Amino acid sequence: MNFINTNVKPFTRKLRLPIVAGIMSFMFAIPTLSNASTHLDILEPGQYIPNLVQNRYSQPFVVQALTERTYFVATGTHNATFYVSDKGVMVIDPLSGGSGKSVIEAIKTVTALPITALVYTHYHLDHLGDAQIFVDHANKENVKLTIIAPQAVADQVARYGNQVPSPTNVVSSQKGYFMFDGLKVLVSSANDTHSIDNSMFLLEGEKVLHYADGIEPEDFIPYFRLVGALDIAPLENNLKQIQEMDWEYLNAGHANVGSRKDIKKHLTLINDIRDSVKQAFSEEAFDKYYTPNADILLSVHKFHDGVANNALAKLKVEYGTHPRFNATMKSHVELMISNLSYYQMPHAE
Repeated sequence: MNFINTNVKPFTRKLRLPIVAGIMSFMFAIPTLSNASTHLDILEPGQYIPNLVQNRYSQPFVVQALTERTYFVATGTHNATFYVSDKGVMVIDPLSGGSGKSVIEAIKTVTALPITALVYTHYHLDHLGDAQIFVDHANKENVKLTIIAPQAVADQVARYGNQVPSPTNVVSSQKGYFMFDGLKVLVSSANDTHSIDNSMFLLEGEKVLHYADGIEPEDFIPYFRLVGALDIAPLENNLKQIQEMDWEYLNAGHANVGSRKDIKKHLTLINDIRDSVKQAFSEEAFDKYYTPNADILLSVHKFHDGVANNALAKLKVEYGTHPRFNATMKSHVELMISNLSYYQMPHAE
């Protein structure tokens, strides 16, 4: 039985690495495994993987070649990246909830080489929770596994009591890179965007950037509160910094393969939300929502709700037909209200 589906367009360039099916013995554990997709034609920069929104949930995994050595893996809600050297495989993010096993099986559809390196992008367990699966797999295969993390991530792992295996190779912020079998991986801080330790990994020469939880390519209107952003200003600055970096493919940890058009759309979305909230602040008077002799926070809550509803009405003109508008847009507006209230809130004359 052939589990490899290469009849996918608009891919044009062909991969030359040896292929190993390697998942026959796993087919009975996951009944839908025969539908797993491994696309070996290299995705053209700026293109999305077709039907990924459906296939990532109906299939155990979807693998897409980005270069002759670098691959994008989608399984359920999350993505990982893996790079195949002449000697072994490096995985960026082990994922969680059993998805790590799917990543390992996905790698087997591309190469028989061992997984020798595992990279932590940031200490959120939905991206790192299955790290022990990779450690156990390496031990079973009698392979030495190096776990790589930036200093900020290693600090968070320790701070929360080493709930995942501790990094064995910590990358200092001063050095800013590590080597994997001749590949230079540039490491940049994305602190205070999605988390205090979030980091970006640029596979130099491959032109692949792994930056989790910054945007959601293709899905466009993202997960709640702009993908759980801690603060909007660092997020915007980080996205602008990314535009100046040398990459062609973005793995954002969720959704589809990204490009610069996705960064641009996300920055436009943030600006539109900011403009709508600022205008709503200028149009809504606090006195309208003030209740005398009541806890002031009750009045503030009603005021912020009024501002949010005003802003949502403005945003609905441009974004109202998007399927996520009613689900997540209010959370983005509420994040902007908090941000402007702390740092930039316009005051009516």
